[in-house]
Amino acid sequence: MSAASAGNGSHDDHSGETPGPPDHARSGRGVAIVVVAVVIGVLLLPSATRAPLPASASTAASTTTTVAAHGAAKKHGHPTTSSTSTTIPPASIHVLVANGTTTNGVAGDVTRFLSTAGYGTLTATNALVKVPATEIFTVGGATPDVQAVAGALSLPATSIEPAASSAPVSSTAGANVVVIVGPDLAARFGPGATTTTTHAGG
Repeated sequence: MSAASAGNGSHDDHSGETPGPPDHARSGRGVAIVVVAVVIGVLLLPSATRAPLPASASTAASTTTTVAAHGAAKKHGHPTTSSTSTTIPPASIHVLVANGTTTNGVAGDVTRFLSTAGYGTLTATNALVKVPATEIFTVGGATPDVQAVAGALSLPATSIEPAASSAPVSSTAGANVVVIVGPDLAARFGPGATTTTTHAGG
């Protein structure tokens, strides 16, 4: 075979191949893919590596907000706490009034006054002792009851005796509160006459 024939044969062998893209096109496409991958990685990196907010910091932020709101409410005159008071119905308090003075009828007068004010009252009686000032006793330890009666009679808190004290009367049956009338109430409710004689009506 001659050199010309060999040359022609070689040309025929490559005539069926599809020519591939130039090398510079392949390299350009590869660079583009790498650049895109790098950009995506840069965008995702901050969120992936960002440390979560510590629980203590979150709690502190919440506490600060709460305190600020609380302070703002106070500043604008809106109370943050409320209180309720319980009113005792006078009719539920049964009062026994006893005369501890030498003024006749004063216990009866005080009994009528309390009855008019809505209190449950028992028949007036005489105390076993004379007292220098009005004394109020609780029967069974009902402190709010004696406070209510003291308020109704415009008496100071010092007129209320300790819960453990016993009222100087022959019987407290049916009573929640016992009032031993002293000269201070006698001057306001009694007829103003002083005598050493007393009667069952106080």
